Amino acid sequence: MRSLVWVQLWMLSGYSLWAQEETSDTIFSKTLSPVSVYAIKGKPLGQRTKLSHADWVQHDAGQVLQHIPGFNVIKKSGSFGFDPVFRGFKLEQLGIVNNGGLTAAAACPNRMDPPTSQVMINQVEEIEVLKGPHNFRYGPSTGAVINFKTAQPRFSEKSEIFGRINAGVESNGFVMRTEGMAGIRTKKLQMSAAISYSDGNDYQDGQDSIIPATFNRGALNLNAAYKLKEGHIATVNVTRNFARNTDFPTLMMDLLSDDTWMLQGEYLIKSVNRWYSNWTTQIFSSWVDHQMGNRLRPASLMMLSHVQAETRVMGGRTEFTVKNRNATYFIGGDVKYEFANGVRSRTMKTQMMEKTFLDTLWQQGFIVRTGLFADARWNTGRNEWSLSGRFDLVHAQPQTAAQKFSQTYTDLYSTDLNPSISSGISRKLTDAWSLGAWLGVGVRSGGLTEKFINFLPVGLDAYEVLGNPQIKPEANTQLDVVARYERGKTVLQLNGFASYIHQFISTVVDPTMKPMLPTSPGVRRYINIDEASMLGFEFLWTQKWNSTIAHDLSAAYVRGQNLQLDQPLPEISPFEIRYRLNGSFLKNLMQPYAALRYSFAQNRVSEAFAEKTTENFMVMDIGLKIVPRKNIQVNMAVQNLLDETYREHLSRFIRPGVPLNSPGVSFVLMVSYSF
Repeated sequence: MRSLVWVQLWMLSGYSLWAQEETSDTIFSKTLSPVSVYAIKGKPLGQRTKLSHADWVQHDAGQVLQHIPGFNVIKKSGSFGFDPVFRGFKLEQLGIVNNGGLTAAAACPNRMDPPTSQVMINQVEEIEVLKGPHNFRYGPSTGAVINFKTAQPRFSEKSEIFGRINAGVESNGFVMRTEGMAGIRTKKLQMSAAISYSDGNDYQDGQDSIIPATFNRGALNLNAAYKLKEGHIATVNVTRNFARNTDFPTLMMDLLSDDTWMLQGEYLIKSVNRWYSNWTTQIFSSWVDHQMGNRLRPASLMMLSHVQAETRVMGGRTEFTVKNRNATYFIGGDVKYEFANGVRSRTMKTQMMEKTFLDTLWQQGFIVRTGLFADARWNTGRNEWSLSGRFDLVHAQPQTAAQKFSQTYTDLYSTDLNPSISSGISRKLTDAWSLGAWLGVGVRSGGLTEKFINFLPVGLDAYEVLGNPQIKPEANTQLDVVARYERGKTVLQLNGFASYIHQFISTVVDPTMKPMLPTSPGVRRYINIDEASMLGFEFLWTQKWNSTIAHDLSAAYVRGQNLQLDQPLPEISPFEIRYRLNGSFLKNLMQPYAALRYSFAQNRVSEAFAEKTTENFMVMDIGLKIVPRKNIQVNMAVQNLLDETYREHLSRFIRPGVPLNSPGVSFVLMVSYSF
């Protein structure tokens, strides 16, 4: 859904969604690297774009990510569970973490609840995108690591209360969004509580067709930071998420309930006289309980299906930061335990009898990953160098293997040793021009679904999918080149990349296997593809003409190829261009904008997955932000002004020939107040 985030991302300043390319926590005020920091709120720092809390009344972080160049989302619902894709990399190829450690594993086999859906976005201050296999601080990286960072605690000599409240509505689907936060800070303590709730109904596409999109989503967050003594800070963060009765029209079931707890504790030591400058230790855990079924659908009278599933993630990490005059080093280790379990029940009803079948999902599979990492950045005049490495020991096994699964695979256990390494250099050629290049190899083991899923349709098509406990680790060798021009109020940047993926993890139809359901077309098994490739770029141009007018242009393209079959990889987004014109008048009282998005047709599709082509489309938005006072703002917008009928390429089909189209024209109003 085209959301209020798109209205807000570009309005606050002349610089748009583009943010200064730099690595966080380093001593350099500016560096050229394949790490992007998209700042959301707080005080401006350098040339980062900082937006206020009012700009992020959202219920799904995947909705936010898709407005960053290179990102798109897989949509199985029109309103929830947007699964991010970056440069063609998706699912387990992307690492999703909160503050460098905490994550949640999807409890739905079809990923109705991807890890991004559990991020409480209104509590996030920065989104750090570590592109490609070039930084391994937060875990193994093949496609990218997305780190959602909350604000660092602030303390005050005098006690002070702070907070905000936001409310908004979208006409198409009558989507209502609310969120608020209140807290107190003292000399040694900062505490806050935040709450958000959003719901919506079915919406209309550009042809006035009704798209099922009912959803209910809420979250509660409690955060506390305490300064034990100077330089010693303990932080606790607790988040409770829930979703109810959410439509997933492209799947065989809808989300009935999703209940999640996420806990994270951190202890930070800042030192001046020791060999390290910072020492950070974290522990974290998440619990996801998920239920889905078809009881909300009238056509389900003959067979009632229901899935009850759960995932658990527990882990911790410790990291030392060492700084000197010209360099910064990060050294540490981490451990993560992932567990998934679930049962599908199928109740067949006839006039004479009723019979129920039970199917196990992940066979109580678990994965334990233990890793050591090191990351170094140093400056030698005009050159900035980087070196990052990681070594992971990964063990996986099912605790209660299904009979048919055991008959297919004789060895159900696996242990992988995965080394990853990357090195790069950036050089300032002139006062305006910079150039950088990075070469890295990132290795990851298969995830819980890739190893242990048991005859469930979890892919692009209706085939049942069988995991492979002996799937080999996937290795991505990638070159990133970044060229940047910056002079005055003009910035141009081009980031090109080329990836060669060895042992690419995918699925293939196995005609020798019989599916569980007679309505299924067959069975796919997870395998390794010897060779695959990704090639593409992101281009950004931002320019502020004067104190009142600015414009922005971005473009992104990726080409994925299965080199073994000599055909395109599935679910690769088409070439896309976005343009935006911003204004700021009457001392920022009135801030209008107009935005244009053009997506080219995608005709390079995978025959092996019977993927459908997508036509080109163009979408225009207009909006106005009014700031009568510093702590009050009113936002009005018209999304999809031309009422275009279109389907995103990564959106699934409700049924053959019936696409999950995006919303037609929608009017948006939002009001916010902070104190």
